[in-house]
Amino acid sequence: MGDQGDSGRSGGGHALPSVALGEASNVLLLGSPMDARTLETGLALAGGDRPAGASVVWVTMLNSPREVLDIWDEHFPTRSARLRVVLVGDGLPDTAGASVVETDSIADPTDLVTLGVRLLETVSTWESEGAEVRLRFDSLTPLLQYVDPRSLAQFLHVLTNRLAAAGVTAHFHLDPMAHDSQTVHALGSICDAQVTVDGDGVSVVQR
Repeated sequence: MGDQGDSGRSGGGHALPSVALGEASNVLLLGSPMDARTLETGLALAGGDRPAGASVVWVTMLNSPREVLDIWDEHFPTRSARLRVVLVGDGLPDTAGASVVETDSIADPTDLVTLGVRLLETVSTWESEGAEVRLRFDSLTPLLQYVDPRSLAQFLHVLTNRLAAAGVTAHFHLDPMAHDSQTVHALGSICDAQVTVDGDGVSVVQR
């Protein structure tokens, strides 16, 4: 990131939940996007035990690069080692915040092949440099407005296998209230673990 000199400054740093994943490398995160705990749990998964040492790929259809950086700074006292924001769809500006964060964009949200290739290229490059790579897909829910559940499940099956083989910890958010139970179950069965944020708190179920 062009702003790496900033990484040692004091900043935000809300207390994030502790999520014990065991050996799980890819996670389906279920929770309402209106619940702040869903975001906080996702950030805990993205940052891991050493947020400042992580190299994070953040896939989004919801936030500009500047907004992603602001979210990170609000919750962590230091910047991650590297942060690349991958914008999916053409509804977000890819220049806002581009001077302080790496960006990539996939204009067509139905082009899952290109999305997968770009993500794996980044992972491969960073892994070859010895980075601890983590991936955050901040929501599958808006993507399901453009692709059908079966196509998304096939995409996730291939992607999660490749990420796991590369030693990448990844999580994918889904709003369970926006989809039928069959879709939630199908996507959840692909991941090693399911983290649920609801009225009872944060729970983890290993597959």
